[in-house]
Amino acid sequence: MSVAGSAAGASADGRGEVFVGRLDESGRLAACVEQVRGGEAWLAVVEGEAGIGKTALVRRTVAALEDFTVLWATGDPSETDLPGGVLGQLIRRVDPEVAARFPLLAQESVVGASPYAIGGQMLLLLGALQEPRGPVALVVDDVHWADPLSLQVLGFVLRRLWADRVLTVLLTRPDAERAVDTLDRLARSLDRAVRIEVGGLDEDDAGQLARRLLDVRPAPSLVRRLHGYTKGHPLYLRTVLAEVPVDTLRDEAAERWPVPRTLRVGVSTLLDHLPADSVALLEAMAVLDTRLPLTIVGQVAGVDDPARALRPALTAGLAQWWPSESQSPVAMVHALHRDAVHDGMDPERRRTLHVAAAGVVGTAAAWAHRVAAATSADPELAAELERSAQAEAVLGRNSLAATRLLWASSLSGERADRERRLVAACAQSLLTLQPVTAVKLRAQVEDCAPSTLRSCVLGVMDLLDGRFAAAEARLTEAWQDALPDPEAGWVAVLAGTFLAVLMIRHSRGAEAVRIAGRTLALGDLDPATSDLTRAMLATGRLWDQGPRAALPDLAHLPAEASQAADHQLATLATRGVLHLFLGRLPAAHADLATVAHRDQQGAGSKLSHQSLSLLAIVEYLSGDWNASESASDRAQAIAAIQDHVLGDAAAWFAAVCVEAGRGRWDAAQRHVDAMLRITAALGSPPTETVYAALGQAMVAQARADHVAMLRSLEPLLDRAEGSGDGRIRLRFKPFWLWQQSLLVEALTGTGQLAAAALALDDFRDGYDGTGYLRVVLARLRGRLAEAQGRPHDALVIYTQAVAGSAEEGDDDAAPLFRAMLEHSYAKLLVATNSASRREAARWFKSAHDRFAALRAAPFLARCDADLAAIGLTAPVQAPSRVLALTERELSVAHLIAGGRTNQEAAAELYVTPKTVEYHLSNIYAKLGISSRRRLAEALRAQQPQPER
Repeated sequence: MSVAGSAAGASADGRGEVFVGRLDESGRLAACVEQVRGGEAWLAVVEGEAGIGKTALVRRTVAALEDFTVLWATGDPSETDLPGGVLGQLIRRVDPEVAARFPLLAQESVVGASPYAIGGQMLLLLGALQEPRGPVALVVDDVHWADPLSLQVLGFVLRRLWADRVLTVLLTRPDAERAVDTLDRLARSLDRAVRIEVGGLDEDDAGQLARRLLDVRPAPSLVRRLHGYTKGHPLYLRTVLAEVPVDTLRDEAAERWPVPRTLRVGVSTLLDHLPADSVALLEAMAVLDTRLPLTIVGQVAGVDDPARALRPALTAGLAQWWPSESQSPVAMVHALHRDAVHDGMDPERRRTLHVAAAGVVGTAAAWAHRVAAATSADPELAAELERSAQAEAVLGRNSLAATRLLWASSLSGERADRERRLVAACAQSLLTLQPVTAVKLRAQVEDCAPSTLRSCVLGVMDLLDGRFAAAEARLTEAWQDALPDPEAGWVAVLAGTFLAVLMIRHSRGAEAVRIAGRTLALGDLDPATSDLTRAMLATGRLWDQGPRAALPDLAHLPAEASQAADHQLATLATRGVLHLFLGRLPAAHADLATVAHRDQQGAGSKLSHQSLSLLAIVEYLSGDWNASESASDRAQAIAAIQDHVLGDAAAWFAAVCVEAGRGRWDAAQRHVDAMLRITAALGSPPTETVYAALGQAMVAQARADHVAMLRSLEPLLDRAEGSGDGRIRLRFKPFWLWQQSLLVEALTGTGQLAAAALALDDFRDGYDGTGYLRVVLARLRGRLAEAQGRPHDALVIYTQAVAGSAEEGDDDAAPLFRAMLEHSYAKLLVATNSASRREAARWFKSAHDRFAALRAAPFLARCDADLAAIGLTAPVQAPSRVLALTERELSVAHLIAGGRTNQEAAAELYVTPKTVEYHLSNIYAKLGISSRRRLAEALRAQQPQPER
């Protein structure tokens, strides 16, 4: 019997283990279990030093979860660079027929998909596991050794478990710097999370453990000495009791027990008392380092009768066995035991076992064993790994290419080969735009000999870290040095692409176009990276000349978004953004929704969460505010797992629009503050500056505070002296028409009519007459005419606008702005007595109904106040039960009413089907209905029909 936590048992199910104490820790875990059984998802972070008892504590808790499906994985320092390694362990615990329904969770698919796409399928899997049996427990031991991709996926999944019976237990060490910040941020972001610290046993528990292991009652003085000597550390206590004879323990005259204070020597002593076949079996387990069938472990160990060899290993407490599972898997009990056995082996024996292991595991794991089998530099294997990495890179599987190049570097004989492969590994890691692997190797890269690739890699690191000046210097040097070298073409492409990104971030659009154009002419890295470079070219043109001029750069795309290839998603997203900036909402929605859908299926777009954020903005403008909130919620969840903040501001801006429109001021301000923090952290680059200023202006617009609107727009204004024409110009091209519309409104509202008139002229000059901005322009023209004392001109403008929208068939497009136009029209009709009271009331009612359908509370309140001022009241309607639905319930309701199945709705929302079922049950109860058809009717009834 072993004591690997308080005392570990012979099998992972906890039967037959010696376990004492831990009443408080066990109680807190048990409380989480009961909350999960009650329908809530909980996270427990169990923290304690190595060998202190974390694993045994959790294993004992898990052993009692007979109604749970348990998925267990263990992080390993040798696999931190293996993408999806921990996820793979979890999935291997799932019935293969169930796992096969979620292809992105297969090991060969994980390395090519985005973390949130994998997380979406993990959520669907958790939903599927809950259906037949009930709750699920996810346990990751030594989570500080988990690979970055697995950590990102787990973080995304935990943030999307809304109404699920899922218990997640993450075990870590307090000195594991790699995981501390990640776990702290994750725990703070969740409402249902608990941190459980596991320390040494107290004196009474140490005495109880000694009595049970020795089968005698130790004297109090012996207990005190044992506790003082081991500090209550269960694993060390176990080592003392195993190595020191009882008589020596009882000898109080002995000043010090002759026990080595290292676990490695203690395990070695245990091995000395085991049969040779048992030792061989344990050595094979240590090398394989995962649960595998006993027969396979015996084959690797070279043991004829592995079942007989297993029993002494179980008795010694070094092995665990799952006899009730098919194929009877086995593994070592504790990672410390595994390390002691692995490190204590003769090098030749270890090499032999790794070679044998490579023949029985999958392809990805076989590479790792082949690398581990190398006891010195192996130039041939290094070259083979490099060729494999290059093949993966061509397929766009950059994270896997990075891992194999790192291995190749470690096996290289020559310094030049070692450094070249190391820096190339970092380059491949950076191409994923998830720079964890590369960043932790920065010091090693800086120690490498100067080279073009080194300058490029350090420049990209600087860019992602917000050190823009250093990034520009290094990337420019690398790009210029690589351009004339035919063999360095891929380095030039890499440097040029990220240099173009940097130019865009500093609104140097013409330079971005020049750099991206020359870079594209060099040739390809892989199709997706080349597409990113092309997207940067179009974006540079946008910053330089505006969105209309940039569209021809994307002429290679098919007209129908659905026909674009997966490697074209960066340019497709860019085209969607250009359409958005031009006010062409249907076209923008088609492009951006396609990118979001493909990413959900695992396409792995390099502009993924920015695309989803901008889709949320399109849906806000289009009047689908529930869909907008849902998309921005998902975009924020994706942003939370990124390794950098570049692009995150868009997610917060999308949220501000709806929060402000509905008058949720505190929530809107939190999002604005988040954008301001990002902007400050990055040194106020143009993109983040635009989003932060627009966000503040949107809050001010919803409050009808024109002074605050103008103040919010100040960072976007070009105040250069000497213009002389009285114009107030904007500095940045993205969202230029939106910025300009807010500027005209703010200037008009603050009485700066001459400047407003010039700004309105600029707006008209920049607008091509299409899309929803027709309504915005009409309202701005009418408001300015009113402010200038030309009410009859304003009436003509409003009348033509409302009539023209109906004729064009887009009077329901951009309903907020249409309602604002109708509201202004109705007020002017009353003020000028230009129409009957009934006609004015008609347009007040139409505006009121549009505001009400959007739940645009501040706009609705002003409309009602204006009605009351003329002695009218808004039509009294029975309060819609739909208004009682939460935002998450509305997201589910609209998808289900639109014909989605629970599974399809869950996939689109990045939640589990269980969450959809939960919300749907609440929706039915609140609305007093019991069918999807009635739900669709209820939602349609809640949408008033505006006047035509």
